[in-house]
Amino acid sequence: MNVYCSNLPNDQDLIRTLGSMAVPIPIAFGDCVFWGAGDDDEVIRVCIERKKAGEFASCIRTGRYLHQAHLAKQAGMDVLCLIVEGQTRASPDDGLLEVPVWQPFITRNGEQRRKQIWEPVKPATAYSRFDQYLTELAYLANIIVKRSSDVRETASIIKALWDNFQTPPGKHVSLRYIYSQPPPRVQLVRPSLARRVASELDGIGWEKSGVVARHFGSVRAMVEADSKEWASLDGIGKRTAESIVRELGQ
Repeated sequence: MNVYCSNLPNDQDLIRTLGSMAVPIPIAFGDCVFWGAGDDDEVIRVCIERKKAGEFASCIRTGRYLHQAHLAKQAGMDVLCLIVEGQTRASPDDGLLEVPVWQPFITRNGEQRRKQIWEPVKPATAYSRFDQYLTELAYLANIIVKRSSDVRETASIIKALWDNFQTPPGKHVSLRYIYSQPPPRVQLVRPSLARRVASELDGIGWEKSGVVARHFGSVRAMVEADSKEWASLDGIGKRTAESIVRELGQ
C-alpha cells in the first residue's frame, strides 16, 4: 500500500499524516503518485496534485495548474486528481473568495492571543469564478476534483482514492444497485400513430413496431391487411398474424 509523495518541504506535513503508506521521493509531476488496477491486468497511473485554496486562485489567472496537468498527461499519467485544501467562503460584502487567516492581537490584560479572520485571496478572485473553474476542470478536462478542509482530510481522500483504484473499473458494482445506464439513443421525435398502435398489439412490442409501421404506413392499412400479409413480415408467425387480425377487427 504505497503512495509515492513529493519529498519537497511543503509536502512534509502530508507525508507525516499519510504515515507508513507514504514513500517520499522526488516527483516530477504532482504531489502524490500511485498505481491502480485497470481492466485486463492493465496498470493505471494516478497523479494527485494538492493546492492550497489561496494558491490555487492564482492558477486561474496564470494557467499554471493546467500546464502542470498537461505535462503529467504527456508523461503517461492516466488519471489526474486535484485536491484543493483549505476553508473558503464568498465574502458577504462583495462575493470575493476569502480564506481564514490567524491574526495576532493583545488583550486588555496584555496577553498575546490570535483570532481567526477572513481575508480575500490575492489576486482578488470572485468566489463564483473560483467555483466555476473547478467545475470546468471536472467537466471539460476530465480531472477528478476534491475539496478538503485540512491536511488530515487530504490524507483521507488520498487513501480513499488509493482504495478505489485498486479495483478494476469493470468490477465496481456499487452504483449498479441504484443506477442503470440509459439507452444509447433517446427518442427525440414522437413516433408515428401507426407505430404507437402496432407497439400495443400482442406479439409485436416496441422493437417490431418499427417494421410494421414502415411496411403499412398507416393504421388503416394495418386494419385492412389479412393474416397472410401480416405473416410476411419478419418476426411475425402465422399464429401471431391471425391473432393480430382478430384484435384489429374487434
